Amino acid sequence: MHSQWGYLRHRHPDSQRQSARKEFRSWKTKFFKVSRPDKPEDPKLPWPWRDNAKWLFELNGVRNMHQAWKALEVEDRRKQWPLVMLSTLDRCPDKAHMVLEATLDPLPPGYAINDVLLFVAQRLRLSSIKNARERTLRAEEVLELVAKILEDAPTGHVPLGQRTAGLFARKLPSEQANELYSMLQRANIKLHPNTLLQFAGKLASDMAHKETAFAILKGLADSGIDLNAPSPSSAITTLLHCRIAHGGTSESNSSFSAKDTLEYFMDRGFVPNVINATAFLDSLCQQGEVEEAIRLALLFSESGVQLDTKAWSTIFRGAKGSLKVENVAKSLDVAKAANAPYVDVLNNALHAVFYFAEMESRVKRFAVPWVYPLFGPMLRAYAKKFELEPLQWWLPDSLPLMLTQTTGNDGEKFDSNDLRTWDFLETIVPLTEKSFSAPSNQPKLQPNTTTIAIMLRAYVKTLQNPYDLMAFYAFFKARLEEQGGKDGFAARLIKDQGSLIHDTIIMAMTERRGLSRPALQVFGDMLKDHLQRNATEGTERSATAPVHPPPGLCTFSILVRGLFNSGDRILAEQVIHVMKEQGVEPNLVTWNTLTKGYAAMQNINKTVSTLQDMEAAGFKPDLFTFKAFGKLKNQGRALEMMEGIIDVNRQKIAGEDLYV
Repeated sequence: MHSQWGYLRHRHPDSQRQSARKEFRSWKTKFFKVSRPDKPEDPKLPWPWRDNAKWLFELNGVRNMHQAWKALEVEDRRKQWPLVMLSTLDRCPDKAHMVLEATLDPLPPGYAINDVLLFVAQRLRLSSIKNARERTLRAEEVLELVAKILEDAPTGHVPLGQRTAGLFARKLPSEQANELYSMLQRANIKLHPNTLLQFAGKLASDMAHKETAFAILKGLADSGIDLNAPSPSSAITTLLHCRIAHGGTSESNSSFSAKDTLEYFMDRGFVPNVINATAFLDSLCQQGEVEEAIRLALLFSESGVQLDTKAWSTIFRGAKGSLKVENVAKSLDVAKAANAPYVDVLNNALHAVFYFAEMESRVKRFAVPWVYPLFGPMLRAYAKKFELEPLQWWLPDSLPLMLTQTTGNDGEKFDSNDLRTWDFLETIVPLTEKSFSAPSNQPKLQPNTTTIAIMLRAYVKTLQNPYDLMAFYAFFKARLEEQGGKDGFAARLIKDQGSLIHDTIIMAMTERRGLSRPALQVFGDMLKDHLQRNATEGTERSATAPVHPPPGLCTFSILVRGLFNSGDRILAEQVIHVMKEQGVEPNLVTWNTLTKGYAAMQNINKTVSTLQDMEAAGFKPDLFTFKAFGKLKNQGRALEMMEGIIDVNRQKIAGEDLYV
């Protein structure tokens, strides 16, 4: 406060300095009162100005507020502004940015503008806005306000604080943060290294802005900043982590290289730790450089970087994704270097069999239902290291009897008349068996919930007949209800694995003709338990956990896709309605599922409206969206409809006298 006045006092002639100081102190005192987190609801001494802005902030939109403000005489606006703004901060803080934008003529004191911007930045909670489109609109509103102030105010009028700029950098989405950084650069506003680190950290999280983040960090490195300090190291970690969006198009055009970036910083004294290394290794795996990731992981370990379980899991996930057995084998060497828990290593080896089978069916474009000869080979490997009893409790079949078989999938319910040949049986299965055959003097291990979930999913995916699938769910449900949600293995399975097993059952059912209703019954069990749980939480604290997991976004997406594929459009739309009622927001996968479903039915109106809704929700189409749209035979008609909607919206906007 004192430093601010020390700067301001020289901007006023002697004749105005006393009154300016009085206005400054009055504003600061009142601003402190309204901006305190522990601000009392009813102050001991009443604030007579608390409702001074009610006539303004109750209006809808900046345009209406601006018109009402302009109706006042200029001198009245100048005198009323401080109390109008303070009243807004107190009574309607969510509209502070709108009222400020509407009342910038005549220009208020710069210190007050900065205080209001700080207030807005501190209370910006974009994550609390569920709708993606509304989040983007709010971010754009705030950005436009800052842009207007930076562009319209005289140079030096608004002493934009480093704290304010840093908060906006941290809280705005990367797209808006990048625009704000460009504005500050154009305005020649010097940023403190800590503020620059806030921008670098945010921009580094988005592939589209990694080059800008890299440039910021290079500038800081050249200025002598300690790259191994917590904040720079964290920003570098984010920069090294490249998330490749499957089906996306923009990321593939990025020239950013995580490898070159790491080399650059290491040449300037940066020493990678396990967090930096894991982010870098994950980027290499996502970019398909799995062999290089494995080589560097072992090199990091030899250089003194103590790899942890997350680092090894990252490497193993990349090795599985490469669908190369030799990479999976090499990743086991990384597991040793990382001292990965043995049960986790075995679980990943089991899941590799599941993943290879699933991907092989997709690559070979096998028709649904996707049934794999999984359970027999996986059970034989499992039995070498794990106790049978915990798994046996979940299954109606005799596991010891199945293990006496030496060929096939060990049981009639797994036999198939389909003469498909499976490569995974000759590639990943032998490696997994070898991993489980390693000699050990230790007693057999207890499986954890991840082990059980992998084996149960394999069991479901191996069942041939619809009857056996329904019978297993009845058995599985009975086991869950047997413990009634009380603390035990069933409750831990649901707590740890969520809806994973239920989702697998629903997917298997929707792949089979005539099993849409049973799939809906599984979904109904999940929803009913969830609703009952919510109802009891409001009245009494339950001593038991829920028997079934609540349906998640993945559950809804699987069910909607299955219902569309079976031609049950009305049921699919009802599930979407339930999804919205439960407050589950669709993601891009869900929108693509809807688009594909309507397009496959040649329902042009629904396809177009879905694409419009997707855009309104703030999502951009990706490769899968275009593939889904490609299911339409009359694409020309759909494009005409979309162009017509765009023209109507453009005319509406042109017809409005928008405030700029």
